[in-house]
Order: sequence, then structure tokens, then C-alpha cells
Amino acid sequence: MALLEVQNVSRSFGGVQAVKNVTFSVNEGEIVGLIGPNGAGKTTMMNLISGLIKIDEGEIRFQGARISGLKPHVIARKGIARTFQIVKPFQGMTVRENVMMGALFRPDLQGLKGSAVKQVVDEALDLLELDRKAEEPVEQLNLAQRKHLELARAMAMGPKLLLLDEVMAGLNLKEIERLMELVRKLNGRGVTILVIEHVMKAVMGLSNRVLVMHHGSLIAEGPPEVITQDPKVIEAYLGKRRHKGLYREAK
Repeated sequence: MALLEVQNVSRSFGGVQAVKNVTFSVNEGEIVGLIGPNGAGKTTMMNLISGLIKIDEGEIRFQGARISGLKPHVIARKGIARTFQIVKPFQGMTVRENVMMGALFRPDLQGLKGSAVKQVVDEALDLLELDRKAEEPVEQLNLAQRKHLELARAMAMGPKLLLLDEVMAGLNLKEIERLMELVRKLNGRGVTILVIEHVMKAVMGLSNRVLVMHHGSLIAEGPPEVITQDPKVIEAYLGKRRHKGLYREAK
């Protein structure tokens, strides 16, 4: 069953068409990778889904209802959470307070007592392995911990769909592997995930399906093992040398 439907969506900035008539769906329970070279339109697509920018043409539907044109906070309360390419925790606050900001967008917590909010925040901190850092200022976190914090804040929103924008960027191999395990864990808890990633080991190892964008258009879609062999994808993004053995290494 399609949880998210993107139908013939386009968006231009001045004379540049960042997204061109893109159509795809994300089924409930999937992890779907979204890859492509810089400037392909991937982050623009995330911004369109989450309502940060408006579409020019087409329609985006979530759980069967149109969400394109809605404000970001309304979309968030419907069950779509996201992380950002550049992590930006709320400075001058503790880790717990940062995660609590996500819980403010959770519809089932509206009007409830602080104990209910604390339980949600504690669960998110524990899930993303930040429980021991809960009372520390966010300034003391390293990059990997800040990535975990982005995910914890998003999970505190109680999302049905989680949009991850290059959450592995800047991490070493050990940190990437640990974060991959956590993403699988989130998916195992019933969260559907759409992930933009340049770390091919991560996107190919996590995804049930992979979407490939180039110059604003969707040029390929399919299982990782098929995508890595697609001539259009090799030419546009992977490169003839880079793609060899890629799927095997991702496993």
C-alpha cells in the first residue's frame, strides 16, 4: 500500500527546473533510497514533500490525502518527520530539551501532562543511544552523536514516514555501520523511510528500492542490485569503475 505518492511534480527556481515531472511512490514499511549527483534535485524533493517549498505542478499525497500546499508544521503533525543535511541542534539547550522540541509536534501528546512527554522523550533518547548524554549541552556532542540527535528528535514526533537527508555524511565506517543498524531498527518499529545518501554502502545496504534522479528527472527505479547495473545510472552517477562490486560490498 502506498504511504506516499508523488505525482507529476515539478518545481523551478527562476530559469532552472530543479524537479521535472517526477512520479514515484513509497509503500508502507519500505526503506527507499534516493540517489543522484549533486544538483539532481534530491533535497528539493525532500523540501517539497515536507512543505518547506511549494510545488509548481503536480500533487503529493500522504495516506491517500493531498498534502502539497500545506504548511510544514501541518505536514509534520500528519506523521512526516525529517532530518537535515547540515545538523543544526538548538544551541544553548541540553540533548533532552532538543528531543523535546520534536515531541511538541506529536499530535497524541497535545494537552497531556509532562509525564507523557517525558516518556516519549526518554524512549527516543534510549532508542538512539543518547540516554547517557540526555542532560549534557548539545555543544558537547561529536558529529556522530549529533546525527543520532537528529534522528531522536525526529522519532519523538512519532512519524509514520521519516525523511533522511544524508544522515551518514561525514561519519567514519564504524559510525556508518552503527547508524545503519539504528535505521533498520527504526524501520523494524514500523517507520517507513525515504533516505537521500551519497554513501553507497549505506543506501544500497539499507534500501528495498532505489530511486535515481539526474538533472531533476527520475531516470531509474528498482532493487539495489538492478540499479547498480543500469547503464543510465552508471553513466550519470556511479561511474563505470565505481559501480563494480558495489552491491556486494554493501551487503
